Amino acid sequence: MKKRVVAFAVSIALASLANRMGFDEDWKFIQQDVPGAEQAGFDDESWRVLDVPHDWSIEGEYSKDNPMGAGGGYLPAGIGWYRKTIPVSNDWKGKHVEIAFDGIYMNSTVWANGRKLGTRPYGWSSFAYDISDIVQSSETITFAVRADNEKQPSARWYTGSGIYAHTWIDVKQKVHVANDGIFIRTKGGTVELDAEIRNATERMQNIAVEVSIIDPNGREVLKKRNPVKVASGGLQVSSFKFQVSSPLFWDVDSPNLYQAVTTLKVAGTTIGAATTTRFGIRDVEWKPESGMWLNGKNVKLQGVCNHQDAGALGVAVPDKVLRFRIEQLKKMGCNAIRTAHNPQTPIFYDICDEVGMLVMDEIFDGWLKKAKHDYGAHFFDEWWERDLTDWIKRDRNHPSVVIYSVGNETHGKVGKNLVERCHELDPTRPVTSGHSGSEFMDVFGVNGGSEKKGWFNRLKKDRVFIGTENTHTWQVRGFYRTKTWYRDGYPNARQGVHETPDLTAEEVFSNDWTDEAGRSNRKQIFNSSYDNATVRLNSRQNIEQLRDIPNYAGSFRWTGYDYIGEASYVHGGWPFKAFMGGAIDLANFEKDLYYLYQSQWTKEPMVHILPHWTHPKVKEGTEIPVWVYSNCEAVELFFNGQSLGKKRPGTKSNEMQCQWLVPWQAGELKALGFNKGRVVVEEIIRTAAAPARIALSIDGEPLVAEGKDMVQVRVTTTDEKDAFYPYGENRTHFRVIGPGRIRALDNGSPIDVERHFDAKDRIAFYGLTRAYIESTGEAGDITLLASCILGEKKQVTSNKVNIDAQLLSLRGPLPTLGIEIFYTLDGSAPTMQSIRYAEAFAVELGTTVKALVAVGGKPFQTLEERFAADEGFVWNEVQTTAGLGGDQAEDATLNGARIASKGKNFNGRGFVDFGHTKGAYVEWYQENDGDAGMADLTIRYSGKAEGRPGRAFKLTVNGKTIKEKLLLPNTKDWGSDWKTVTVKIPLGRGANTIRLTTVESGGMYIDEITVR
Repeated sequence: MKKRVVAFAVSIALASLANRMGFDEDWKFIQQDVPGAEQAGFDDESWRVLDVPHDWSIEGEYSKDNPMGAGGGYLPAGIGWYRKTIPVSNDWKGKHVEIAFDGIYMNSTVWANGRKLGTRPYGWSSFAYDISDIVQSSETITFAVRADNEKQPSARWYTGSGIYAHTWIDVKQKVHVANDGIFIRTKGGTVELDAEIRNATERMQNIAVEVSIIDPNGREVLKKRNPVKVASGGLQVSSFKFQVSSPLFWDVDSPNLYQAVTTLKVAGTTIGAATTTRFGIRDVEWKPESGMWLNGKNVKLQGVCNHQDAGALGVAVPDKVLRFRIEQLKKMGCNAIRTAHNPQTPIFYDICDEVGMLVMDEIFDGWLKKAKHDYGAHFFDEWWERDLTDWIKRDRNHPSVVIYSVGNETHGKVGKNLVERCHELDPTRPVTSGHSGSEFMDVFGVNGGSEKKGWFNRLKKDRVFIGTENTHTWQVRGFYRTKTWYRDGYPNARQGVHETPDLTAEEVFSNDWTDEAGRSNRKQIFNSSYDNATVRLNSRQNIEQLRDIPNYAGSFRWTGYDYIGEASYVHGGWPFKAFMGGAIDLANFEKDLYYLYQSQWTKEPMVHILPHWTHPKVKEGTEIPVWVYSNCEAVELFFNGQSLGKKRPGTKSNEMQCQWLVPWQAGELKALGFNKGRVVVEEIIRTAAAPARIALSIDGEPLVAEGKDMVQVRVTTTDEKDAFYPYGENRTHFRVIGPGRIRALDNGSPIDVERHFDAKDRIAFYGLTRAYIESTGEAGDITLLASCILGEKKQVTSNKVNIDAQLLSLRGPLPTLGIEIFYTLDGSAPTMQSIRYAEAFAVELGTTVKALVAVGGKPFQTLEERFAADEGFVWNEVQTTAGLGGDQAEDATLNGARIASKGKNFNGRGFVDFGHTKGAYVEWYQENDGDAGMADLTIRYSGKAEGRPGRAFKLTVNGKTIKEKLLLPNTKDWGSDWKTVTVKIPLGRGANTIRLTTVESGGMYIDEITVR
C-alpha cells in the first residue's frame, strides 16, 4: 500500500502545473455489498487491487440463471465497492479540488473520508464532486464508491457494472473556469466563445480573462482579453468573438482541430493552469429537401448505431481498442455513429473529433419504463434535466457531434421539454429522437418503420428525415445459406417487406451450430453472411435508398458491431448471448457485410469474395453463388486459373455484388479488380484441407515500448499449406512470457458462453480466435505462446490430428526457446516421457488427445481436445431455412404457474401449466422496432375443459385490457394436441408486454406466442 501512495504523490508533484491528473490506478475492489465500507478506517486489505476502467460483470460467468437474463446477456450484476486512499499534496491546500468520474454504472454513491459526496442514478453520466474543504482539513483522503446494479433488468441490453470509465483529480485555483464552462460556436471563420468563471473565494474578484486561438499546426493566430467582475460564490460569463482568416475547416476527410486556451489573471499575474478546449471550425446546415450540409457540401450520414460494450472487454473498453473500432468503421466507409441509447465515454468523442467521425449523440432510451428497473422507470422524472444538462455541456464543443437525440422508441409530452432544454444549452445543433413520434423534434427520426415498402412515397418534406435505426439485418461471420430468411416471414403486410430473392432454388449449405434437437426453440438459428437475412429490406436496398433519395439525410444501421444482450427477441435466448446485427462481430472480426459497405462507401480499390471455398459436404458440381464486392469499374473471376468472365458492379441493389454461379469443386478462386483497364487489386481464396496449424498476428497498433498497454492478437486456423480453414473450432491455449498477462479471450461467437476473464484458452469460431494481451507496466520483453491440438472434431474429411505451438513477439525480439510437445491418446496426463510429437497422427472418433508443451526442457502448457461424433459443428443433410420461431412461454415471466414438459408436439423445451390457480399469468416482452399499430397475436395452446367450450384468459398489452375473457376453445386432449387462436392487439413503439392471466381455476397449457 505504501508504494502505491508514494507513487501517486510523485505523480502529483510532476503534474502540479496541470489542472487534471489521472486517477485510474490501484483502486481496491470487492464485488459484494459491505456495510461500513464508506468509512475511512474500514479494513480493505483483503480486497482486490485493480485499475479502472473496470467492468465486473464481464469478468463473471455466463449463466442462464443470472438475473441480467437474456437482455443483459446472462452475465452477473449485483453491488460492488471501490476504495482508494491517497495523500493530500500541500499544493492542493487552498485550492478548488474535485474528484471526477467519466462513468459509473449505475446508482453510484461516492464518499470521501466517510462524508457522502452524492449519488447519481444514471449509469451513463459524467460527474464531479467538490472536495476542497476535505482537502483543506485532511492529510489523506479515502474515497469509497458504491455501484448498485443489483435490480435487474436495468436496461434492455448489456450495461456492465462498476467504474467503467476514467477517473480524475482536478485541482484549480479558487477562481477558475467552471466545469464544462467553455462553449464554442463557429460559423465561417467566426468563432464565438463563452467562458463561465467561478469565484469560490470570500470576496469579489476582478479577473482578466484571456483567450488564445491555436491553429491545427500549433500556432497562435488570435488572442483577446476581457475584464470581468465575479462576486463571491458567483459565476460570470465572459464572451469573446474572433475572426479567423483562411480557416482550416473540420470535416470527415480533414478533421482539423483548433484549440482555445483560456487563462485567468489577477493584477497581471496568471492564476492556475490554463484551460485548453479543442474545437473544429465547421458549418453545418440541415435542409428538409436534401439533408445535412457540411462546409457547403451535401453529406449523407452513412451511419451505424453502437452500444458501449466491446465483446470480451465489456463496457470498460480500453482507449486503444475504442480507437481501433472507430477507425475500423471509418475504413468500412462509415462516417457517422449514433450512440445507442446513451452517451458514450468522453474519450469516444475526442477520438471521433480526431478521426473525422460524425456523431448523433443520444442520451436516453426511454422517457418511461422499458425495462423493469431501468432509469426511465425509476429516475427519469427527477433526474432527466440534470443529466441532460451535464451531457450537453460536456459534449457541445466536439465538432464531431452534429445532432442530439433525446430518446429511442419512446413517447410522452416531456419530449417538448427535452428539446427546449437542448436548445437553451446549445442552439447550434438540431434535436431528434429514434422513433418517439414527437412533433417537437427538429429532425424527424424513425427506426425500423422507415424500412417499410413505400414508406418514402408517404414521407412529408416539412422536416429533415433520418433513419435513426435502419436497416435491420443479421448475419453470423462465416455462416452461409442461399435461401432468404425474414424475421417475420414474407410477405408481411404489417411490416411492408421488400423482397430479397432466394439465391438458389434449393439450399446448398448444411453446416450448422447444432441440429434441430439442440435448439430450445425455433428462433435459435444462425443467419447467413450473404445479404439475405432481414426484417423488411436488405442492406443493399438500404444503401441504394440512402444514396438516391434526396431528402433521406442519413441512415444508421442496427448495428456497427455485434453486442452482448438482447439475446432472446430475435435469437431465442440461451445459449445465444448476443445480438448479431453488426457488420463486425463481438471480437472485432469483419463480416462479409463489412466489405459490402466498403464497396459502396469507399474509393480505395478493393475486392472481397464470398463465400469461402471449402465445402466438404456440398456435392461436387453443385452451383454455388460466388459474390464479389468491389468498388472497381470491373471484376474478373478466375477458377483454377480459368477466367469465368468479367462483370461490372451495378448501382441497383441487386447488382451491387458481381455474381457467378460456380460448380463446386476444390480449388482456387481469384478476383481481379480493374480500373481504366488495369488490375489495381486482387484477392485469392483456396480450398483448405483439414486444420493443421495456427497463425498469429496483431490487429491494430502493437504494444508500446514501455508502460501499460494492450494489443489484439488474431489466431487464424489454417491447413498445412497455410490456407485459411473456415470451420476451425479447436481450442487454442495461451501463455504470456514476460511482464504481460491475458486480459480477455474471445472469438466472436454469439453462443460461446465460456468466461472471458481469467481464461487461458478459447475455442475458435469459424476459424478465428481473439486474445487481448496487456503489458503490466514493468520493463522487459513480452512474448505470447499459443498452442493448439488441431483436427476436424467430427472427422468430416480427415482423421488426422496435428499439434502446433507458435510464438509471437509482442515487445522486443523473439526469444529462442526450445519447444517440445508430448501427447497421449489414452486419457492419461501427458508427461515428458509420453509420445513425442513429430508429425500428424490418426485417431478414432471418441478419442481425447492430451498434450504437454515443454519450454526449455520444463513443462509449460497442457492441452486437451476431444474428437467425437457429439463434438463441434454439425454437418446435416441439406435442409431449408428453419421455420419462423415463436416466443416460448417457458422463457417468459411466470407468476402462479410452472413449466411442464410431460406431453408431446410442443415447441421449445416445455410449456406453461397454470394448475388450478386463478389470477396466475404468463407475460412476454416484445420489442417493436417498427411503427405503433395493430398486430396479430397468435397463441399456441392445448387443453380440454370438460362440459365447457374451453377456458378463458384475460389478455392485457402494456397494462391495458384488450380482452376480459379471451376464449381458447378445447383441443382433443391436454398436452399433445395443440391449436392456435389469433387476435388483434395494439403494439406501441419499442418495449411492449403481453400478459395472459387466468380468470378461473386454471387455464389451458400455453406453448408459445407469435406476433406478426
